[in-house]
Amino acid sequence: MDIINIKSEDWLKNAGICGLYNILCEAGDREKIQISYDEIIFPIELLENFSEKYFNYFIKTYQKTFSLYKIISTGKTLENWINNDFNDFNDKSLEILNSNIENFKKYMKSNSYKSAYKLIEGNFDPELEEKELKKIKLKKKENVEDRLEEIKHQVNLMKSIVDYFKSEEAIKYVGAKNSIYNIIRNAWDGVSFLNKQCKNPDMYSEYQEYFINPVIDYAKNYEEKKKTYKYQCISCSSKIKDLNSDVGFIREMGFDTGRKTSHVWDFNNYVGICPICKFIYSCVPAGINYVYNRGIFINYSMNMEDLFRINTSIRESILEEENSRISVFKSLQEAMNKKINDEVGYELSDIQVVRFYRDIDNDSIKYNFNIINKPVLNTINFCKNQLETIKKGSYIENDSYVYIYNEVIKKLLDNENQFLLIQKLLHYKLSMPDTTYYNAGVLASVLKLNVKYLQEVGYMEKSKSNSKDGKERDIIDEARKLGYHLQIAYNKMIAKDDNTENNNSKNNKKYNKKLNSIAYRMLNSLKTNNKHSFMDVLINSYMYVGKAIPKIFAENLDKDLEFKNIGYAFITGMIGYSKEDDEADSESLKKKN
Repeated sequence: MDIINIKSEDWLKNAGICGLYNILCEAGDREKIQISYDEIIFPIELLENFSEKYFNYFIKTYQKTFSLYKIISTGKTLENWINNDFNDFNDKSLEILNSNIENFKKYMKSNSYKSAYKLIEGNFDPELEEKELKKIKLKKKENVEDRLEEIKHQVNLMKSIVDYFKSEEAIKYVGAKNSIYNIIRNAWDGVSFLNKQCKNPDMYSEYQEYFINPVIDYAKNYEEKKKTYKYQCISCSSKIKDLNSDVGFIREMGFDTGRKTSHVWDFNNYVGICPICKFIYSCVPAGINYVYNRGIFINYSMNMEDLFRINTSIRESILEEENSRISVFKSLQEAMNKKINDEVGYELSDIQVVRFYRDIDNDSIKYNFNIINKPVLNTINFCKNQLETIKKGSYIENDSYVYIYNEVIKKLLDNENQFLLIQKLLHYKLSMPDTTYYNAGVLASVLKLNVKYLQEVGYMEKSKSNSKDGKERDIIDEARKLGYHLQIAYNKMIAKDDNTENNNSKNNKKYNKKLNSIAYRMLNSLKTNNKHSFMDVLINSYMYVGKAIPKIFAENLDKDLEFKNIGYAFITGMIGYSKEDDEADSESLKKKN
């Protein structure tokens, strides 16, 4: 067996194939790989020294997220202080210095770093140097100049530490340790260099011996040897000698066949895998696109070229995106938009989205699985402008920032409407405005996206305009404008009752308390699907200002979903601003984010 053929299968195997492809491409072996519709073929010679390619991929791809990079990147700041002879060193600089010293000591004392030091040749002793690092705290009557010599010593010491970690061997071994615990362990654990009983300190040779050498041995004279094998690989159906290898090392996917035979039929283990499949599964971390404690993989099993292209596009977008808080979903949206624009009639019934979450505190992971169908993709593609607007919005919940873009995309992937989110956003805007960083334009965008989704899945019909052009009627903008006009009328009436003059709501964006009360009652009515209660509040409000009730409510009274969207849009306008005010408010919104 001079070549290895690997066929696409389930999402986990495909993630491994995608990871293998990424590693080989990064190593410059792309031209030696043949890609067909549902398989990849490559010469077995590419596995020689594969462990170097394996770790190099992770180090190069994720280096900016590693603690090693944080140490190395400090070098520029240190050099600036030294080159300027500390003339611009001040109290703020001392704070930065002490913060860096704290980080250096934390990283350098960690067990993973200490185990890497043993593999790095040279006379520099990082453990000894770390002990000399000490934060500098000024006394009451002291200033920076009084401790300048001590500061210079600490800066020079840190500079020598940075130079050590910039060395080729330090990047190789410390970078590999960062890769293991930040990326690789997301997917698998408990074997090879992640086995606590592993005696080989060199992760490169250990990976080669555990995963690669068995593949090479297995491939030699396979056609002859398979005649004596009585078992089959559960993944690819190749003949195997025994059942000693299984998928138990894959986190949240496998199980220990030695301990839990109850997981297999009649308590008899049959879930062995061949060395080639085991090797492929070890490449899963290179196939899933990670950003800190989240990750995503698009399982497009119909075509290997598209599988690689879509996931490569997402990976590049994630790593380039400055705002990592929404980059996973933003990258998914952009990849899907590109796909549907590239190929007319693109079908999505077979695209699986695998989302990864890691809980650092509990040392646990979980996967969420969704199938992207055509209505969802059409919604994402049609609502590009709305999604761009939504990216600006966030709110605080349980002392943490929640980004509206993420919540909207999650609901789309789960094939859910946005009503609960809209209810929450309006409620928070009324009750806790200081914790909400979004304007009425963001709310309107969520509503428009919700309308489009409900139309795509067939629960709502497109509203035809009364104009001759026959364009679709924008019920969200129409209802929002009506709510805004009611706000103006209400403020005029209250100003008249109170004999006050400043009644322009554009200059008084803090809408009055009566409108708050009305909005609360309307929200409760919509939440309980009580249209009659909503109409009672609406009628009383229009009677107070002496105006006719808008026809849009009567026209949609018998349409539950249309009425609900219109109702939320009306409240958005009633407690929000005009469309022009939204644009003027965008700069302050960016600052809050």
